[in-house]
This record gives sequence, structure tokens and C-alpha cells, in this order.
Amino acid sequence: MTVTAAAGPYDAIVDGVDVDLVAAAVRGCPAVAGLVAGPPSGAATYLPGRRIDGIAVTAGTVLIQVRSRWEPATELAAQVRYAVAAVASLHRIDVVVADIEDPPATPASP
Repeated sequence: MTVTAAAGPYDAIVDGVDVDLVAAAVRGCPAVAGLVAGPPSGAATYLPGRRIDGIAVTAGTVLIQVRSRWEPATELAAQVRYAVAAVASLHRIDVVVADIEDPPATPASP
């Protein structure tokens, strides 16, 4: 028999931060291609019956690890910090760029 934990209204709250809201805010940033859990930081949040890759909440800090689109890192970090500040205003927001998408294709010369 397989038992699945029922998702309650507070199952994604870690240190006062709703990790689902953080993930949605980060995914909404134009410079972000996705959240990733692998090296260098291995950021992930483990919740009842599921895991949210790319986000780790610890005492006063929200660590976010992303795969970036082909954008300047400063622009990416600004977008992520601005978006996450709305849902985790009392926490420091650290952004790690773990990977970068390939650059956009250049048009062929005439």
C-alpha cells in the first residue's frame, strides 16, 4: 500500500516562507529558465510527499538556485530578488546561477 501525504494549507511553509509562492515568483522572472537542485549548492526543499528543487530556506535566508536565460547575471539577480521580496520580505535572498542556457541563435549572414 502506498500512502500519500495530503497537501494542507501550510505544508509548504518553512521558517515563515511559503516555498510554493517563492517558486512561482522565481519561475515568473523573464531571465530564469528554471529552478535547479544540483551543484554547486544542491538547493532543495523537502516537503511531505514532494520536493521543490532550487530553493532552500534556512534561518533568515532564502537560497535560490537557477538556470539562467542568456541575460546579464545582475539583471537575473535583480529580477529574482524583486520577485521573491514580495513573499519573503524578512529574509535575505541569495541567488546562485548554476547553469546558463545556450545563447540565442544568430541570424545567418546574407
